Amino acid sequence: MANKQVRCVGFDCGNSSIRTVLGICDGETITIELIHQVPNNTVRVNGYDYWDILYIFDQMKRGLKKAVETAGGKVDSVGISTWGIDFGMFGSSRQLLGNPLCYRNELGNLGMQTLDAKKQRRMFDLSGIQNHPMNTVYQLAGIRDHLPEYYAAMNKLMLTPDLLNLLFTGEWNGETSIASTTQLMDMKNRTWSDELFEIAGIKKDIMPPMVSHGTVRGILLKEIAEQLDIPQIPFVAVPSHDTAAAVVSVPAEKEPFAFISSGTWSLIGTELQSPIINNTVYECELANEGGACNTITLLKNSAGMHILQKVKRELEIRENRECSWDRIVDMFIHGSHTAGDAGIPLFDPNHEDLYHPESMILTLEKLTGTRNLSVILAGVYSSLACNYRKTISDIEKITGRIFPVIHIIGGGSRNTLLNQLTADVSGKTVIAGPAEATSLGTAAVQLLHHFPDFDLQKIRDIIAGCVRPEKYLPSGKHDQLYRRFACID
Repeated sequence: MANKQVRCVGFDCGNSSIRTVLGICDGETITIELIHQVPNNTVRVNGYDYWDILYIFDQMKRGLKKAVETAGGKVDSVGISTWGIDFGMFGSSRQLLGNPLCYRNELGNLGMQTLDAKKQRRMFDLSGIQNHPMNTVYQLAGIRDHLPEYYAAMNKLMLTPDLLNLLFTGEWNGETSIASTTQLMDMKNRTWSDELFEIAGIKKDIMPPMVSHGTVRGILLKEIAEQLDIPQIPFVAVPSHDTAAAVVSVPAEKEPFAFISSGTWSLIGTELQSPIINNTVYECELANEGGACNTITLLKNSAGMHILQKVKRELEIRENRECSWDRIVDMFIHGSHTAGDAGIPLFDPNHEDLYHPESMILTLEKLTGTRNLSVILAGVYSSLACNYRKTISDIEKITGRIFPVIHIIGGGSRNTLLNQLTADVSGKTVIAGPAEATSLGTAAVQLLHHFPDFDLQKIRDIIAGCVRPEKYLPSGKHDQLYRRFACID
């Protein structure tokens, strides 16, 4: 086995960047190399935000070409993961009707308002997914009522990674991790639920069939291979929701483990073999999403770097110069010293006003009652850390497990300040890394195809032996912060 070397290309397409990595594994070790990275942004047209899917596809083709060249002309497989929820619509001619709409549009909120509380609770009981305006089902309901020409013309729907696989291979299929983000799946048996479609009033038979992780979901189209002057490479089914792909990379030797997949959003959770769907899960706002190899990720989709990213961008626009993350950290330190723990303003980082505000800074000023930006930033960091502790505590109560360690993975794991604050507030050891969690997971799951005797734990063992995470020990500080946070309504 050690003599067999495979080269896997992983596409990690997120809200802010499109990344192509090359993973190389000999059955015992794995390395990844960033081959191509470009920004990804929405485009606003006539009051709606869209994803430029053809730009994304073009950049992925460029990345694939570079990856094959880097690999010496031979790549064994490709896998794609992206953010969840969003989708492309196809007409009866199987042509894309337009660019996918972004989940931050108002359509989902309008769609969710069409269901009363009783129906929404039934939606959760069947799907195990929290009702949220950004879910695919509510976006569809909003499109049905407010963009009826699109809805009437729609014959098939493909979630973002499935759509990109289609563009590369011509194959119409999906997989469970991304499908779970629609809130249209029965997570107990991992199948589309007719009742969920009926409750929401959504067309049936628009979703693709599912394929299993590690299987081939298509071969690179001949015309694309000829255009790029590369072989017709197989595309392997991986957890195509970026959260599920990231959780694969948690360097845990065994269960149980708690994770925070930290990026634009913070996904706070644990891995299960079957869903937990009950009143406590519902009230704690946790969801049962699809994970790798038929696992479930019980998690909360929570605020993350989005708040800090928006503050940083607004400062750059306001001052017409770059604002470094070091400056943000310095402002936090100054604000913490100025206010002290007792004076740091705490708030729910998942407050609806923070979801998509015109000005994040002005919204934070309103929530915190201060215009001192340094103190506000101290409140942002502290509120995020407190929210992490509360969510992990909820998960411990629900599962009956105790997590002595919190694994923080993803790009946010580089935030040393928040890592230490999380350790201090939670009283738990924090293991931070790998930062390239989604890319690593997307490449690594392809090994199930190349090494048939591998399972998920074997993949994690390989990853754990190759990454060098950072450890943060709790200092015993900031208990007062959490006691105040726990009293927030």
